[in-house]
Amino acid sequence: MTEAEFEQAVEQIRQGNKNGLRVIYEAYGDKIYRLFLGKVRKREDAEDLTSDFFLKLWETAPLHQSGKGHRAWMGTIARNMAIDYLRHAGHETPVEDADLTNQESLTERTTAEDTVISDMNAADILSQLSEDEQEIVRMHLAAELTFREIASILKRPLGTVAWKYRNAIGKLKRLAEEGKLV
Repeated sequence: MTEAEFEQAVEQIRQGNKNGLRVIYEAYGDKIYRLFLGKVRKREDAEDLTSDFFLKLWETAPLHQSGKGHRAWMGTIARNMAIDYLRHAGHETPVEDADLTNQESLTERTTAEDTVISDMNAADILSQLSEDEQEIVRMHLAAELTFREIASILKRPLGTVAWKYRNAIGKLKRLAEEGKLV
């Protein structure tokens, strides 16, 4: 979805037209769900959070500032909701088949990365990385966010995000080559 299409949908929401929310949901519902699933790791909780996200989007869409990057804005809202959820839960929930394999990314993904991720449970693979690395890899591969959007959401320099991602993928490649991936 382009910025202009998003702005048009937001304008519909401002006018009370639910079609605007439907258009945004159709474009980003799955990506938002995968972002939540990567954080909370329980399908039911990710589904609930996704529903809550779109209710919140209905309420906050009129506050969106045009030209500020809607994907990063929505990613920030989703990330903060997941963090709040985990805080209220008191701990992170155990991994429950958070299968993020075979998700096509629209940005900067290579065949080598697909090779590392394919045919295995992504949650098991990612457990080999630090929490920070896991979050960046999930945001890039599962939620299909660009490094620039991830940097904006995490409030980190773009170079740092790209570097951490490349290091994480390199680590996974080395572990795969050595046969040490879980």
